[in-house]
Amino acid sequence: MFVEGVHFDLGWMTAEDAGWRSLALALGDLAAKGAQPGWALAALAVPKGWTVEQVSGLYSGMHALAGRWQMPIAGGDMSAIDGPAVLSLTVAGRTSKRPLGRWEARPGWAIAVTGPLGAAAVALRGRRAHRVEPLIESGRRLNELGLCCGDISDGLVREMEKFAAMSGAGSIIQADLVARAAGASLEDALTSGEEAELVCVGPRDMVLGAGLSIVGETIPDRAVKLVGASLQSTGYDHFGRAAQ
Repeated sequence: MFVEGVHFDLGWMTAEDAGWRSLALALGDLAAKGAQPGWALAALAVPKGWTVEQVSGLYSGMHALAGRWQMPIAGGDMSAIDGPAVLSLTVAGRTSKRPLGRWEARPGWAIAVTGPLGAAAVALRGRRAHRVEPLIESGRRLNELGLCCGDISDGLVREMEKFAAMSGAGSIIQADLVARAAGASLEDALTSGEEAELVCVGPRDMVLGAGLSIVGETIPDRAVKLVGASLQSTGYDHFGRAAQ
């Protein structure tokens, strides 16, 4: 679910950017599980002050991204609302191999990310639209190699907390090994949400064989520990606010 003023802001991005961004983040869930996009449903609550051009722009942005995988937006719903816009997206896809769930992570596995982190935080500070590129093909390859991956929608540290909650395996993250996007601080890299990159865990030899850079290791307790960093916040909290 994407809420105007929380997940997108038409004050400094176009409706097309908002549509692209929203679908891209939804597709991140498919990328994490190695799924090929199949179809999507889009339900939109439209503020009464929106123009027809804004509504059509939102859908244009979604269609532009969906077209890369010949993925139809097969249906949905629309209604007027006294308040900010709310876009609810459902995406579905197929995998060639059953993906590992977070609950299957084991202590002693390596932790790795697919690329530099923090780009979304940099774009947000600069009030600049950031068109996320879902890593569909990378996710498919990593799933076929047997790695367990998650999308970094709420921040790297927060994602590892989710792994710990599900599997009982916490983690130690070496902060200096986490690659940063241009202009990103260390805190950005560790806590920025809505990132395109994936975090994956698996036996060390499998992670290295996948060509990923290791940033830490899972451990036998549920704690998520950082070496070389101290954070004010661990990432985006859906019932609080994002790290500043």
